[in-house]
Amino acid sequence: MSITLIYLYQNLLDWTARQLVSGKRGVTSSAAPSILVRLGLEQSTWCESVKDFGKLFCRVAGRPDCVDSMRCHRTHRRYHLRRRARELLKLPD
Repeated sequence: MSITLIYLYQNLLDWTARQLVSGKRGVTSSAAPSILVRLGLEQSTWCESVKDFGKLFCRVAGRPDCVDSMRCHRTHRRYHLRRRARELLKLPD
């Protein structure tokens, strides 16, 4: 993994923790980390996805178009996303 990717990931983790836990010590920019901009995710979408990950996703996680194209290796059945996960991660029209 490149140093730049590790740095972006650490910034994303730190920023996310500060959004979800009030009163966390230290200073982090309130602006969205550049990785969210590059992924085309809103701050609120990312935070809800992280906070409610276990409620939103069962077997797989990802954008609906990617998940819909996947099949279980064992049963060859299509994976399903919960409705809220589809709403959160749908691509803009």
